[in-house]
Amino acid sequence: MNSRERVVTAMRRSTPDRVPFDFGNGFAPEQVTRLKERTGQSDPNEFFHTDCRGFGISGSREHLDFSRYHPKLPPRAYIDEWGIGHLHTQSTEAGHLHLDGFLYPMACFGSAKDAEEYPLPDLEADYRYDDLRANVKAAQERGLAAVAHMECTIFEVAWYLRSMEHLLMDFIDNHAFAETLLDRITEKRVVQARRYAESGADIIRMGDDIASQRGLLMRDTMWRRWMKPRLARVIAAARAVRPDILVFYHTDGAATNLVPDFIDLGIDILNPIQPECMDPAALKREYGKSISFWGTVGTQTTLPFGTPHDVRREVQARVKTVGQGGGLFLAPTHMIEPDVPWQNILAFVEAVQEYGRYE
Repeated sequence: MNSRERVVTAMRRSTPDRVPFDFGNGFAPEQVTRLKERTGQSDPNEFFHTDCRGFGISGSREHLDFSRYHPKLPPRAYIDEWGIGHLHTQSTEAGHLHLDGFLYPMACFGSAKDAEEYPLPDLEADYRYDDLRANVKAAQERGLAAVAHMECTIFEVAWYLRSMEHLLMDFIDNHAFAETLLDRITEKRVVQARRYAESGADIIRMGDDIASQRGLLMRDTMWRRWMKPRLARVIAAARAVRPDILVFYHTDGAATNLVPDFIDLGIDILNPIQPECMDPAALKREYGKSISFWGTVGTQTTLPFGTPHDVRREVQARVKTVGQGGGLFLAPTHMIEPDVPWQNILAFVEAVQEYGRYE
């Protein structure tokens, strides 16, 4: 099997030649430097021959004016195409992008009219997809699975605009505002999902972080009220073009309670399955006939703090308990951070090759 065949077979819960793998959210900049020093190469996916490649759309050519929403922009800040402000910290400049501070352009909004009039990016513009089909085709011609990225699909971009505190309160007592904002974002994602399906990508990677490691960020009933039907519309748009396209959903944290809902939505793949707060083996036993699992190798525990033997043992255990009959894609549950020893990275790849083969 080539990588594309391997990924599609495994994620459709059939048995490939071996378990596919990649490096989750990639290497932190310090780890890329380490890779260059040790190998002379800068792309871990190319050096280690991982099984898929990810693509997105090109940047916007619009120059929307968000100055009215950020009248006093502090130093070290920048505004993205959604008008969301990002405040760099020293840690950010060292490569820890998740430590950006946010500047919320909708924090002072109150009415549905405010949400309706706010400018959103041109995700429906044809030029933004000009390179996508060619990139997907090039990857597939190399025998690689092509993944089209659309994470921060609805909830995350909404709270980046509004602030999490305000948005969750809107779900309780400002329904008109919340509905307008979420519906406008959803319309953009419906177009994007359709165009991704048209590109020929093997997998659409959606997701929103909706949980902490202690549980969901909102009650499951609230998620079903506000997020589930909108996510269903995005998935339906892709499936209207390509009924067999694989749908990947990412959420960090303890989201076990919503796995039946993910299955109900037609999601094929759940990521990242943090072993610190979700039990990969139990999920496989309970839901493995209906959904596949991508990730499962702890970046808070085994990879940074274990020995190479520990890493190999965890990979072996995942293959044995989650990989039987397909349905497993091995990956770290997040970025390979600077404190992950080089020998543990090598042990992960070697263990996939040794223990991941099906007989």
